[in-house]
Amino acid sequence: MNPKSSSKDIFGLALESFYTRQDKTPIKVHNEDFYDDEIPVEYLFRSYQEMPKLEQIALDLCEGKILDVGCCAGSHSLELKARGLEVLPIDISPISIKVCYKRGLKKAKCLDFFELNNEKFDTILLLMNGIGIAKSIDNLNFFFENLKSLMHPNSQVLLDSSDLIFLHENELTETDNYYGQMTYKISYKKSISDSFQWLYLDFNLLNKKASKRGFLCELVFEDEHFGFLAKLKLN
Repeated sequence: MNPKSSSKDIFGLALESFYTRQDKTPIKVHNEDFYDDEIPVEYLFRSYQEMPKLEQIALDLCEGKILDVGCCAGSHSLELKARGLEVLPIDISPISIKVCYKRGLKKAKCLDFFELNNEKFDTILLLMNGIGIAKSIDNLNFFFENLKSLMHPNSQVLLDSSDLIFLHENELTETDNYYGQMTYKISYKKSISDSFQWLYLDFNLLNKKASKRGFLCELVFEDEHFGFLAKLKLN
């Protein structure tokens, strides 16, 4: 989660404070329908050994030239670089990219995934609910077409998401909007972002939508918290 929702650059401020001063003030996540949540900023600097199994599996599957979308503090890219792989970390947060650069990721770029073109990658990595950048069900076709523009016939996309059905129990009706379309604000200390949309998908819906856009969708891993890792290939 690192939305282009405000010039305040909430994630960047938190990353820089932790990196330079070991300030562990968390990022707060606000949703009007649920209690506030927190993202421990030190978690964004985790090593491979500290990552959940889902992320470890995703990194182990990476190959060739890799695009790390929403790289944040660059933890995934640093692990891939240490393995001798070619990786391009991108993020829309300019301060986050400065932190990546200081951590040794000299190729990191402040760049929106939807503005990237004229390049092809063997692996496109979208972790920490990377599909959230699609924002809504209606935007999925645009998201998938952008993926295609960055792929060659043998490319793979590795992405994770979570099925949020557990948050609603028996409250949903057929007339409700899809339960994975969320609206958030995030804050750090006295800075707070504008509202932004973020999308969570269950695997069955991801498979259905991706198949209609010409992808093969494989369920790679499921964790105990309703999260899953999926692999997309061109059909």
